[in-house]
Amino acid sequence: MPPPTRIHVALLAALTLAACAETEGTDAGMPIAARWAAARALWHIDRDPAAYRAWTEIDPGTPEGREAHRLLAEAEPHYRRGIERVQRGDPDARESFERAVRIAPMDPILYLPLARAFRDQGRAAPDNPVYFIRAAEYYRKFLLLVPHDARVEEARAELAEIDPEASRLFATPEPSEVELPPLPAPQAVATWPLWVAVAALALAIAAVGLLIWRTRGHHESLDSLAARKPELHPAIHYLVSSLRHELLKHRIGAVGGAIDALARGTASEAQLEFLHGRLYGGEPIVDAWRGHVAAFERALGPELDLWRADPHFRAGGRAIETIAKLERRIAGGDARARRKLAEAHATLRALDARLGALAHRLVRTSVDGALFRDVVDAVRSEYAAGQVQLDEVVIRSPEPAPSVEVFRVDLVLVLKNVVRNAILAVGSHEPPRRIGLDVETEIEPTGEETVRIHVRDTCPQELTTEDVYARRMSRGLGLVTAALSRYDGAILVEPGHGEWAKSVVVRFFRADDED
Repeated sequence: MPPPTRIHVALLAALTLAACAETEGTDAGMPIAARWAAARALWHIDRDPAAYRAWTEIDPGTPEGREAHRLLAEAEPHYRRGIERVQRGDPDARESFERAVRIAPMDPILYLPLARAFRDQGRAAPDNPVYFIRAAEYYRKFLLLVPHDARVEEARAELAEIDPEASRLFATPEPSEVELPPLPAPQAVATWPLWVAVAALALAIAAVGLLIWRTRGHHESLDSLAARKPELHPAIHYLVSSLRHELLKHRIGAVGGAIDALARGTASEAQLEFLHGRLYGGEPIVDAWRGHVAAFERALGPELDLWRADPHFRAGGRAIETIAKLERRIAGGDARARRKLAEAHATLRALDARLGALAHRLVRTSVDGALFRDVVDAVRSEYAAGQVQLDEVVIRSPEPAPSVEVFRVDLVLVLKNVVRNAILAVGSHEPPRRIGLDVETEIEPTGEETVRIHVRDTCPQELTTEDVYARRMSRGLGLVTAALSRYDGAILVEPGHGEWAKSVVVRFFRADDED
C-alpha cells in the first residue's frame, strides 16, 4: 500500500470535522476520530510496536474502528508470509514485511515465530551473527509486548540459548515501552464543550500533517542514509559491491578501451563487436540498472530516493538511458553519438569511483573516544547494567585513532557485550567498581599491525581466555566470538596492572590505508 494520499488526508479531516460538529447524539464520535488519527501516527510516524494495541482498541462499531480492524486483517497475511519466507531463507522476505508495514502494525504474538525463524537461520549459518542479533531483538519485543502470553517462559528460555544476559535484561520490561495510557471511557454527557472539539481537531490535523510530511516529504541520498544509519552499512556495502561488480565493472568499465578507440576513430571490428555485446547484449542495460536501484530502495527503506534525492545516481540513470538510446547510431558510425557515448561512459565511471570510495569508508571504523563513549552510554541505558553504581569509567584513545576494517555496527556489537559483562562483573563485588576502555597498536612478527582494544575492570573474580571460549554462551559472549570470526579477530584475557584486576582484549588487524 502506498503512503497516504491527499484523498486519505481529506477523508480523515472530514471524519474529524464531522465528529466535532456532532455536539449532540453519539458522545464517543469526536474523541474516536482523534484517537484514530493518533493511533495511525503512532505506527506510520513513530513505528512503535505498541501501536497494535492502540489500533485494536478503537471501537469496531465506529467507522474508524472498522477501518482499523480492516487494515489489521489486511496486513496480517503479509506478515505471516514474511515469516514463512524467513523460515525458508528467502533473501527477499523483506518485501512481504515492507508491504505489511505500509498497511498496519504487526500483532505482537507474531514476534515469537519471527524470532524463531531468525534463530533457526542463525543455527544454519553460525558464522553470521546478524541472524542471532535479529532473533534476540524479536524475542525481546515479544517478551515486552506480550508479557502474559503462555509462551513467555518458553521464549525466555530460547532467548537464553542465544544470550543468557539478554534474557535476564529483557525479563523486566520498561513501562515506557509497553504501557499505553488508558483509552478514555465513553462519557455520559450528551454534548461536548466547544474548546474540547477545537483541541481534538487541532491534534488530529497536526498528527495527519506530521504523518504526510514524514511519509511523503522526507527523502535522502545514499550518502546521507549511510551517515545517519551505521546499522545499514553492511547492507549498503553489499548492494554497492553488487552494482559495481555486475554492471559498472563487467559491462561499463570493461568497454573503456573500446570507447576510447571509437572516439579516436580507430576502433577495430573486434572492439566494436565486444562493445556491442557488453552494452547491448543480454539483459537490457536499462533493466539491469533499474533492478539494482530497486534492490537498494527495497532493502534500505522508503526514505532512500535515488532519483529525486541523489544527484549522482540520477546522473548515472540518465547516462544509462543515453547509452541505451545510442545503439543504432553507434552501429551506423554517427560521430556525435560516439561523443555522447564517451560522455555517458565517463559519468558512470565517476559514479563507480564514488561508490568505491563509499564502500571503502563503510567497512572502516575509527577506534576513538567517541566510539567508546557511545558503547558505554548504550550499555548504561540498559536495565541491569544501569543499576550498577560505577565509581569511574576511564576512557583513553590516542590521536589520531587507529582504524579497523570492521563495520561500525559489528564493532559496537562486540564492545557492548564485553563492556556489559565487565559492568555486571564489577557490580557483583564490593567497591571500587571501575571499568576502563583504551586502545593500542602492536606490530606482529609478520610486519602487520594489530589494534588491541582493552576493556579493563576491577572485579577480582578470575577469568581466562579458555573460560571465554569454553563458556561463551553462558557468559553472553556467543555473538562476540561469531562476529570476531568474520573479521579474523580474536578475544583474550590478560592480567591487569596497577588498579585493574584484568583486561579483556579484542584484537583486529589494523586497516591498511587509514583515511
